[in-house]
Amino acid sequence: MDHRIFIGSAIGLVLLAFAGFYFAFGSRSPSIIPPARMTATPSQPTRGGAQSPAAKAPSSQSPTSQVPASQPPAKATAASVESEIAGTDNAPLQALLKKYFPDEYNSLIATAVERKNEGVSDEVFGQELFAQFQDLMRAKLKYAVGASTAMIDQLAANEVNLFHALGTDGAPFCLKILGKDTTPSETPPPANIRKMMQLGTLYRYQAIVEGGPNSKPMEPLTADEMGTFQAALTSDGMRFEDVRSGAFLNGGGDGPGQPCLMVEKLYRAIGRLPEGTRRKIYSGMFFLGRDK
Repeated sequence: MDHRIFIGSAIGLVLLAFAGFYFAFGSRSPSIIPPARMTATPSQPTRGGAQSPAAKAPSSQSPTSQVPASQPPAKATAASVESEIAGTDNAPLQALLKKYFPDEYNSLIATAVERKNEGVSDEVFGQELFAQFQDLMRAKLKYAVGASTAMIDQLAANEVNLFHALGTDGAPFCLKILGKDTTPSETPPPANIRKMMQLGTLYRYQAIVEGGPNSKPMEPLTADEMGTFQAALTSDGMRFEDVRSGAFLNGGGDGPGQPCLMVEKLYRAIGRLPEGTRRKIYSGMFFLGRDK
């Protein structure tokens, strides 16, 4: 086997399970308690059988007007769902999908309308919508390999910030993002983490759009590039074998957020590499092998 191909295959093993997608959060949706309906209370007779003055007073309203008939909730439509999404942080992603992937976008909206009319909570609706955005991306990510280095670096910078936040203030959500904790979450992640996850998905779509016309198979790492990568890992106290196996996530100390801090450390090590090497590794981690 050609040595270059072997190295390319080896670096493919660096494609960590969390790279490219964020695992959806399970959640216990709050109980939806319907509002209590107003019911007529019969007048109580006073002593001696006489009715109270309030009971004697004639009603100026007809029986049907005393208790307003409950109106069924308005049915969601494609227009109403589009308007709702447009008022959220997902608006930029919505506009991109509508422009460049109209068929998939229309299918996503149709599914969202169905779920809305089934009465799902806003929390569940938002989670499902985010998961659909990621699912639509799977078959297209390979085209992002042709994106500019500037676009790839922008995505990587967002990932660095995301995993730093998950290692510190958002530590309770670190293992969930990594897919290593599947227990339902009682609360959503902090707003800054949700924002960075949305940005990561948006940047990946932008890379797909930018890279599509220029997409071609990614060249494997050369022996020199592989040596440079290993040296960068060593300088940060990591080994290639541990990165390849995922064992590096357990290094650096204890704490619920420590694995995410190790991911941040890995991204920063890659970020110091020369452009050609950096782009190959980031492209492999972010874009390839995600269509399963």
